[in-house]
Amino acid sequence: MGRQLVRKSKKKIIIILLVVVLVILLAAAGVYVVFGAVSIEYTGNKHYTQQELNQYIFGTQQPNVLLYKLFGNKDKDIPFVQKYDVEAEWPNKMTVMVYEKAIVGYISYMGCNMYFDKDGIVVESSSETYENVPEIQGLKFKSIVLDSKLDVGNDALFSQILEMTQAFRKYELNVGKVYFDSYYNVSLYMGDVRVMLGSAENCMDKMYALKQLSSKLADMKGTLYMENYDGTSSSIIFKKEN
Repeated sequence: MGRQLVRKSKKKIIIILLVVVLVILLAAAGVYVVFGAVSIEYTGNKHYTQQELNQYIFGTQQPNVLLYKLFGNKDKDIPFVQKYDVEAEWPNKMTVMVYEKAIVGYISYMGCNMYFDKDGIVVESSSETYENVPEIQGLKFKSIVLDSKLDVGNDALFSQILEMTQAFRKYELNVGKVYFDSYYNVSLYMGDVRVMLGSAENCMDKMYALKQLSSKLADMKGTLYMENYDGTSSSIIFKKEN
């Protein structure tokens, strides 16, 4: 009699455990179905695609809104991203505001591309070369430290680089390299054309003039001299190379 009671008790416990497990599985399935993100809207991102940000932020292309809000890492370190904010639109949508670091250029250093922002802070080291970010050459420095400011002996250079790169984007100029000589005169490299810009200060007028000429320069090779540009086309000289 006692053994039968024990057996019945064991069966009840097993049944209860099975029911609990089944309930948990059903609840988990419900959470997955109901709160699975069907839409993720990004704003502010220019450097990364949505698929890349999904992987960086959520670790998957199909995140779960509830699980992310409860257990997700909300402060991941993403190259070229200052911070990001994720807002849930219950039950299955999310919006992500991305605040990217203001990258203006990079320096090739010991086999790596060291990207820096508008203040000269080195924000990322990468083996990759990113589109629309020019290489900056000619700057003198002793060392480069990640998350520290480049010591080039002339902080005004960074505001000049920022002004130039903003002009590159505004006028859609395909500049791959910017070179500073020892007197801080600037040369731009656009494909097979070298542009002798002169001083980088107050260069917007020169950039606008360069935009007007860029389509003609596309298939040419040589040097464009703009150091003495005064607003007239006669002050611009192009020397063609074979």
